[in-house]
Amino acid sequence: MLSMKNSHLTQTLSLFAAVLLLSQSARADVLADARARYAEGEYQQAAKLFEQAIETAPPQAAVFFEFGRCLRQAGQDGRAALNFQRALILDPRFSPAAVALTETNTDLGIPKPAVTWQDRVLERIPMDTLTLTGAVLFWVGVFMITFLLLLRAARRKGLYALGMICLAAGIAALALAWLCDPRITDRNTAIVLTNGGASVLNSPAEQSEKIASLREGTQVQILSQRGRWFYGAIPGGARGWFLTEGIVPIIPPV
Repeated sequence: MLSMKNSHLTQTLSLFAAVLLLSQSARADVLADARARYAEGEYQQAAKLFEQAIETAPPQAAVFFEFGRCLRQAGQDGRAALNFQRALILDPRFSPAAVALTETNTDLGIPKPAVTWQDRVLERIPMDTLTLTGAVLFWVGVFMITFLLLLRAARRKGLYALGMICLAAGIAALALAWLCDPRITDRNTAIVLTNGGASVLNSPAEQSEKIASLREGTQVQILSQRGRWFYGAIPGGARGWFLTEGIVPIIPPV
């Protein structure tokens, strides 16, 4: 009976591995086809293939960048800016995506955003390095303090101090990583993708007073939603209501 169970388990794992390998192979084929179509100037078809590859696999900054570059060639600058931004969320130090986003926003007439302190931190320290360093320091501090408490090594004040320093430094590094992580800071950010832009109104009614007009590619901060209306902050700090149609979150909903 045990051997039969082991046999079934082995077959299940083998089937799972085979399906995983096939899916990875299929995605690689789609990406290869997308890149070939892009090289041949078939940008519309290439864009569809890049989108298919993104939908069927874990997100990768390089693929979002390639998708955005393809959309740019196809004349869809708003969607291109969205995908360059998504590439930068996955890898804030991916300079080709940053350059492409700046160029695309310039063509769309979108002013360059102010550089924040979080941007300056990410320019100097990779997010993965910051998170890993914080985690290592935190657990080193925890283990040191726990070990000394178990040994009742009350006289070893220097080691206690070192453990507390590691613990505090680890917590500080993890907190800094959390505050700078684009997946946190941009979780409520969306981009206008309608060709004619979007109107910002004083209240959630189409006949209400118009506060401002937003160009395609403009980023907004979504604060709340009421039916088919978003309430949010626009560049410059003003707040108002705008229709949800054509307003796409930078971080796709799960």
